Amino acid sequence: MLSHECRNPCPNFSNPTPISTVSGNSINQPDLAVKGSAKAYLHLLCTAKHWKPPLFECCNEEGPPHIKRFTFKVSILAEDGFVILESYSHALTTKKAAAEDAAEGALWCLKHMSI
Repeated sequence: MLSHECRNPCPNFSNPTPISTVSGNSINQPDLAVKGSAKAYLHLLCTAKHWKPPLFECCNEEGPPHIKRFTFKVSILAEDGFVILESYSHALTTKKAAAEDAAEGALWCLKHMSI
């Protein structure tokens, strides 16, 4: 399997209307019900697929102290350490929002790349 890098195309996982589901075989099969943040969903997906937990890292801080913007990277690794996917957030005003944005991008890539 090749490693993939994905730039977040702005999906919105923060307010899902139905309860989303995660399983080891497909993102859409109903094994584990999840409602809430993309980070939580990504953690459960990695667990279901027997991957390592996603690694979130602040890879860039820019701007003066009173209006900093943060860019986060999330890496998804297989149990053997092989990089499955890396996704980067947009530059956002809080670390929490940037990490969530990176998780949303990773989920979008996993769904559309059939990984």
